[in-house]
Amino acid sequence: MGQEHSLGRATRESKLNSIQVLRGIAALYVTVYHLKDVMKKGDPFEKEIDFLVGSGPAGVSLFFVISGFIMVYITRNTELTGKNILKFIAKRLIRIWPAYAIVTLAYCFLQSRLSLSPEWPSELVKSLLFIPLDTTPPPFYGYALLNVGWSLNYEIYFYLLIAVSMLFGRLRWYVFFLAIAVTLVGIPTYYGVFTLKADKMPGLGVPYLNMLTNPIIWNFVCGVFLGLAYYHRALHERISGFLSISLVAPAFVCLAIWQFISGFSGGFGPFEWGIGSAAIFIVFVFHYQYRIGQFPAWLVRLGDMSFSVYLLHVPVAVGTAFLFRKMGFPIYSTGSAMFFLTLTLTLIASRISYELIEVRLTAYLSRLLPAGKRLVLKEPVSR
Repeated sequence: MGQEHSLGRATRESKLNSIQVLRGIAALYVTVYHLKDVMKKGDPFEKEIDFLVGSGPAGVSLFFVISGFIMVYITRNTELTGKNILKFIAKRLIRIWPAYAIVTLAYCFLQSRLSLSPEWPSELVKSLLFIPLDTTPPPFYGYALLNVGWSLNYEIYFYLLIAVSMLFGRLRWYVFFLAIAVTLVGIPTYYGVFTLKADKMPGLGVPYLNMLTNPIIWNFVCGVFLGLAYYHRALHERISGFLSISLVAPAFVCLAIWQFISGFSGGFGPFEWGIGSAAIFIVFVFHYQYRIGQFPAWLVRLGDMSFSVYLLHVPVAVGTAFLFRKMGFPIYSTGSAMFFLTLTLTLIASRISYELIEVRLTAYLSRLLPAGKRLVLKEPVSR
């Protein structure tokens, strides 16, 4: 059995900060991509921003890679009992659902002042239960009432898959990868629809079945692989050693940035934006965390509140435009100035949401959970 390598307190903190920085970058990338729609063609900075964030949805792929790694990180020392597994699921839901539900309900109220489809009650229930709204188009499957909620459907499914795998104790990763093989390879191959392109996956007729067989999930799997490699001494040293070769790490970052800016091989599949996302993640976690003593505090804070940024940027943009029109100033509801205003308001609202909901409400709800033990697994994660 391989031995897990230990990290000092400073290194562990640096690793977590490196992940927070990546979360912040991913959230900002998606946010700017969506907010740029308020600018008209020919507005100042319109071409520059469109050039830089033309692949904005790639931030979702990066989020999924991070989630895969984090699931290895937070579960590796958990005693695998039924009680702790239920607590794991409860903590994941507490972390996501309250903020998502509050923002979704607020956005639903805002949309009621604008326009809502006749099916909105059903769509609201499905959205809050993380159920896809439709069978097409992949990988969004009808999005959600709060449109960014489509990606949370995948997040919750991934957490459930991790929880079920944990029921098998020492065999949990074998079970996890078996489930992945069945859902992402076996079922699609059986129906003759296997593909690695998330937006080309033909439907199987059932929204949730479509979702759990979509290739976008390979991004989570990539994160799990990287998490297991991180806690495997030999693999970690080999990857870190390779990245330490002169210019290798900068080359990884430059190629990833080039992919996102150029639009080369764009898409949610593992060999599309998944490659660039994995490259950036590997460099930050396996290399830069040891060489950057302290990441910029504002980037770490942005990562802390990245979930609120992700949830709030669309409601803030829609709400701000609505207020300008309501006050009789529709001219200010679009343009470059509106872009920078909504971006600023999103960051302010996200900070408030983070403190009140993600920190205080989450802490209160977590205290209601029964106390659980955290013990080191008797077997190492690696090998």
